[in-house]
Amino acid sequence: MPGLLILLAFLMAGTLLQHWTSAPIPSAILGMLLLLVFLLFNRKVPPSLAQTTSTLAPLLPLLLMPVSVGIVTHEDLIRTHGITLLAILVISLIPGILVCGWIMSRGK
Repeated sequence: MPGLLILLAFLMAGTLLQHWTSAPIPSAILGMLLLLVFLLFNRKVPPSLAQTTSTLAPLLPLLLMPVSVGIVTHEDLIRTHGITLLAILVISLIPGILVCGWIMSRGK
C-alpha cells in the first residue's frame, strides 16, 4: 500500500501545482513529471512503488475504455477533424517512443 500512497501523493502534488500556477497542463501530467524528477534524483524505484506499479500495469487497458467510448460517440468530430487529430496523435507519439527507447537502452 505505501506505493499507492506515493502515487496518490504525486497526483495531489500535481493538482496543487496546477491550481497554484494555473498551468495549461493537466494536473495528472504535472504529478507524473514530479514523480519522474523524484525518481531521477533518487536513482532507484522504491520497492513498494515497483510492486504497486507492477500490479497496476496490467490494468491500464481498462483506463482506455472511456476514451474508446468517447471516440465512438463523437463520430461527427472525427469526421470533420479526423486528419488533424491523427496528425496530432502521430506527432505526439514520436517523442514518447523515442524517449522510451532511449530510457530502455540506458538500462542495459
